[in-house]
Amino acid sequence: MFLPEWTESVIAKLKSCSLPAFSSLSEEEQYAAPTFVEEDCGEPIEAAPDDTGVIEVRNPRKDLEFQAFLDGVQRTILWRRIPLPSGVLVPIHIAHIGAGLLLRDKNGRLQMDPTLTATRLLLLGPFEGLRRSGLELKELDNGEAIVWDTDERTFGFPAEMNEWILCDTTFRGTEHEREKQSAGALIGDTLFNEGLVRSRAQGRVATLRQRLEFAVLARFRGKEPEKWVLVDGPLFFIDKWRRRAARLIGAELGEQNEGLLEDKLLRNAVGLIKSHRLRPKNPAQIMKMGPTQRSLVVPLSHEVDLKGRRETPDEEGTYGGLHLTWYTRLRCCSRPPYGLLGLIRLDIHRASLPGVVRGDALNQECFQNYRPLIDAITWATWRERWPAFRRVDDYRSATEPYPIWQVERILKAMAFPRRFLAHLIR
Repeated sequence: MFLPEWTESVIAKLKSCSLPAFSSLSEEEQYAAPTFVEEDCGEPIEAAPDDTGVIEVRNPRKDLEFQAFLDGVQRTILWRRIPLPSGVLVPIHIAHIGAGLLLRDKNGRLQMDPTLTATRLLLLGPFEGLRRSGLELKELDNGEAIVWDTDERTFGFPAEMNEWILCDTTFRGTEHEREKQSAGALIGDTLFNEGLVRSRAQGRVATLRQRLEFAVLARFRGKEPEKWVLVDGPLFFIDKWRRRAARLIGAELGEQNEGLLEDKLLRNAVGLIKSHRLRPKNPAQIMKMGPTQRSLVVPLSHEVDLKGRRETPDEEGTYGGLHLTWYTRLRCCSRPPYGLLGLIRLDIHRASLPGVVRGDALNQECFQNYRPLIDAITWATWRERWPAFRRVDDYRSATEPYPIWQVERILKAMAFPRRFLAHLIR
C-alpha cells in the first residue's frame, strides 16, 4: 500500500489548512556546503616525517580492495505552507530517502543487490509548534499506527519499500523526551524564521537517511563481516544511538552486546567525505598537498559533518569509539596550484586497526605500526577513481569514486522526481 491508512487522515488535515508551495527545486539543490567551518579537534596521532606536515604514500606490500560501495540519496521538497493567525506561513516538507550497496564480485564486475536496497518517505513539519499556535491536529494522535521519527524502527531495515515516517521538527533531535529541550524549539515567533524551519527539516532528512544507510550496512555485515566497504560520507554513528539501535541492528549483526555493536558495524568501513566542514589546523599545507601524498592522521571524537543548513545542528553528539581521519587527493591536475580540486577526507573507526580496543591506547610511537594499513586504504581509494577527467575543472568527478557514482546514479533513478513529490498527494 503506497499510502498507509494513518497517512490519509493526516494528509487530508494538512491539505485542508495549508496552501501549495509550488516549489520547483529540491532543498538539496538550493544548498551549498560550507568549507572549513568546524575546528579540528586534536593533534595528529601520527608523527610527521619532516616539516612539510604531509606523508608520501608508499606502495602497499599487501593490496587492499574494496568489495562493496555504500551510498544514500535524499530529495526534499517544500510541499505546503500552513498559514497561522500571526501571519506566518509554516513550511511542510515531503522527502524521499534511499540507500543501497553496490557489490564487486571476484571477477571485478559491479552489481546491485536488490535485497540491500531500501527507501523511505518522510512527512516533516513543526507539528507541536503548530499545535501550540492554535492549530488543531487531532489526526496526529493515532497511537501506534503512526511511525514517528523518534521510533526505534527508524534504525532498522524497512519492512517495505517506501515506508512512511512522520517527523516533528519542532524540537532538535529524535530522542523520546526531546520536548524537554527548549533551546532552538520552533515555537511561537520562532516559526517566522523560515530558514531555521527549512534547515531543521533538511537536517532531520539527513539524519534518517544516515540511519537507513547503516541499516543496509548492518544487513550486509551480517553476511560479510570482513569485507572492506567504501562509504560515501562520514561514518556518522554517534554514541547516543547505540542503545536505541542495539535491538534492530544487533539482530542483523548477531551481536547482543551493546558495547561491541559499533565495532562490528564500522569495522573495515571507510568513509569518504567530499565536502569539508572540518577545518584542519594547517589548511595551507593541505591545499599544497600533491597527488601522491596524504595528511597526518588525526583522531576525531565527535561528529562534524551532519549539521543541517545554515549552521543550525539538529542531531549531533560524540562518537562512542574513536575515529581516525586524514586528507588526500583522489585526483588533481598535473601541476599546482591544486586548491580544493580532488581533495577528500577519509574516515575510519578504530576497530579497523587490528588489536586496537581503546582509542586512548594509540600514540605517535605505536601508530607507526599502522602506517602501512593507512597507506593501503589510501591506495585502495585512489584505485576507485574515474579513469580520466571529464574536464580540468570538474570538481565532482575529481572527488567521486567511480563505483560510488554508479550506486548514486541507480539510487537517484529510484528516488521520486521533485515534481512528483511536490504533487504526490493531491
